Amino acid sequence: MGTYTENTARTQRRTEPPGPGETSRRPSWRDAIGMIVAIPLVVTALAAMFVSLAVDPKPHEVPLGLVAPPPAAQNIEAALSARAGDDAFDLRAYPDAAAARSAIERREVLGALAVGPGGVTVLTAEAASPVLAQVIAGVGAGIGSAQNIPVATESVVAPPESDARGTGFAAGLLPLLIAGMALGAAAALALAGRIRMQAAVVLLGPIVAGLGFAGVWSWLGVVDERFVPVALALSLMIGAISWFIAGAGALLGAPGVGIGAVLMVLISNPLSGLASSPYLLPSPWGAIGQWLPPGAGGTLTRTVAFFPDAPVAGAVWILLGWVAVGALLLGLAALRQRRAPASAPA
Repeated sequence: MGTYTENTARTQRRTEPPGPGETSRRPSWRDAIGMIVAIPLVVTALAAMFVSLAVDPKPHEVPLGLVAPPPAAQNIEAALSARAGDDAFDLRAYPDAAAARSAIERREVLGALAVGPGGVTVLTAEAASPVLAQVIAGVGAGIGSAQNIPVATESVVAPPESDARGTGFAAGLLPLLIAGMALGAAAALALAGRIRMQAAVVLLGPIVAGLGFAGVWSWLGVVDERFVPVALALSLMIGAISWFIAGAGALLGAPGVGIGAVLMVLISNPLSGLASSPYLLPSPWGAIGQWLPPGAGGTLTRTVAFFPDAPVAGAVWILLGWVAVGALLLGLAALRQRRAPASAPA
């Protein structure tokens, strides 16, 4: 009798119509084969991107100041092209070392070579990228060795001594990504259908997180001063991520959150160039990364923290654009919710 009752219950469960959100379609071997082929191919493509970004990084269109008499400038440009390639450096002439220093402080160039009677002075900006500063210093050393003249190095904009290599700054990228994704995913999934609540979370949550991260960085010596600008930059970066993920999740559900996570972590993170420099990534990946929230946010934060004279409008507008896209997706989800017919109780 018990076996008959259990079999009857199983039969009824199989014949009952699917409930809301369920589907009557059963998985097939075609689905399994698709997973076997598609998932490894996608992961392999991502692995190829990761490896290509890490293997033998070389400078690409690095803006580099040059102070030198015309004949010497032409020789240096020819030597750099021969050793590093035609697209390695974007040389920009300045009348003297003082003008080159000002250009570095405004982030017009990321370093400079000043050639004079006393030798070569290499002007660097470790705060922009310690790795790239080493590359530029090596270029200056090569020029000095080739011409048998002395070489001196001057750090124009250096990071705090407590984070001289910039590792603390770069290490903060992943927690910032996690904060933005966590806020966006929580708003999209835990507050599904509550558009106003979702908007409140991704509007106010990034501000709280930005203040917290800025406080931690100040406490650990990653940034010395300019607490408020750094907090605002971090808040905007986190907000750009959380608004987009919340909007995609509100419109598409869990798949939307997954798409946002893949875009921000597996694609935007390595393309940001925050660990080294966007100029050390293969072209055009470095430029593409600056249009994504981690890249634009990292550039904005470095600028407000260490280069107060440099413009920030470009990065700010990019991040605001991502916020606007997320807000648009939330708006579409709200519109769909209003137009959905009210389900009458059975």
